[in-house]
Amino acid sequence: MSENGLVYAAPMRRGIAIAIAAIAVALLAAAPAGAAQLVTWKTDSRYVDPAKVGSGGANHPKELRVNVLLPDGYDGKRRFPVLFLLHGHGDAYDSWADAAHGDVQRIAAGLGAVIVMPDGDRGWYTNWWNGGKRADPAWERYYLDELIPLVEQRLRILPGRKWHAIAGLSMGGEGALYFASQKPGYFGSAASFSGSISIQRPEWPTGFDTQGEQHLDVFGDPDAQRFYWTGHNPTALTANLRHTRVFIAVGDGTPGADPKEIANYFGQVAETDLRQHAQDFVAAARGDGLDLTYMPQQGIHDWPYWRRHLGQAIQWELFRTVSDQPADWTYRTVAQTGSMWDLSFSFDGPPGALETFTRQGQTLRATGDRSVTLTTAGACRVKAQLPFVLTLPAGSCVKPQLRLSVSPKRARVGRRKRFRFRVTAVRDGRRRAVAGALDGLGGEAVELG
Repeated sequence: MSENGLVYAAPMRRGIAIAIAAIAVALLAAAPAGAAQLVTWKTDSRYVDPAKVGSGGANHPKELRVNVLLPDGYDGKRRFPVLFLLHGHGDAYDSWADAAHGDVQRIAAGLGAVIVMPDGDRGWYTNWWNGGKRADPAWERYYLDELIPLVEQRLRILPGRKWHAIAGLSMGGEGALYFASQKPGYFGSAASFSGSISIQRPEWPTGFDTQGEQHLDVFGDPDAQRFYWTGHNPTALTANLRHTRVFIAVGDGTPGADPKEIANYFGQVAETDLRQHAQDFVAAARGDGLDLTYMPQQGIHDWPYWRRHLGQAIQWELFRTVSDQPADWTYRTVAQTGSMWDLSFSFDGPPGALETFTRQGQTLRATGDRSVTLTTAGACRVKAQLPFVLTLPAGSCVKPQLRLSVSPKRARVGRRKRFRFRVTAVRDGRRRAVAGALDGLGGEAVELG
């Protein structure tokens, strides 16, 4: 978001190997239970160069920072829900926590969740097309491959997608819906506040370029790289969200009585356009049968309304029951690697088309133009050339891990001793006894116990 009020939204993906240092508080996990506390992390990334991050202006160092709001009672032992809260274009990691802007500590008081507010710079939460490099920067990989695993590693987060939500304003609204579409097995709820969530509208490339970045750099040519635009457009990816709860709030471009709002012509025009983005998304979402809550209302593109939208989303309930593993789903992507529910995928190269997977029970159908390797939750690997129809292997493909235990562990030489041997194996995550596993040891008779 820029200070004059405009914020637009966009996508994201993954990355690995984040070295993290707590700036405000040393060890979060060891923090004593008590009142909510805001801490700041500094992160490194293989996919985003911190030296090129500067959305917060001169007062912000060239670093990848993350604000984390720990809830009342966080003691590093009990687990909590998590909300990833994304900022808009021109803002930074600290915008939501700023009392003059997001005021999240007041708005979200009593939410009882960890709130993670990362930096997204002016990167549109996207792996930039960048002449086909799909990198430099690769914001999607930073978020999905590095940041989310880091949060899970550093903090006590409840398991299950019911407890994982993502939301954002403007640029962050697009990012929130995009990330939820690309990681449906993780996020159970997603919310957009004044989001640019229909990026293939005819006026959007021109409007995009007014924000400082060029659409050709970020998403490529709208015609030549249409697949890449489609693969990052939340309105084109609503089928991915069929098992996700979605909340959409947007204004109508009408200012309130405050003279600052009346003078904010930019905020009025921006929100008027984004109302059409919301309508596009809502139409597609309803066509795909999404669990959708749509709240159109009076307002312009500015912080007072985003604070209101966040409060509305909290009342809507960000952590309600959702299916953890639906039997039927659709997943569309232009990512080379990722996870779709309990299946991980890796294409043999960057997709040149929108790849679509449809699952019904153990049957998986796919359309596209590349070879892909799929890995099931049971570690079974399947390599196939798209398009295909195949039956996924059931159960585990992991060989049992055997463990031999002997009792007693010591005996004096020369003394006759009775030993007891027990063999166990890990199957499906549980250790089970193996009967008749030993009948000899070093040529000597062995009495099984």
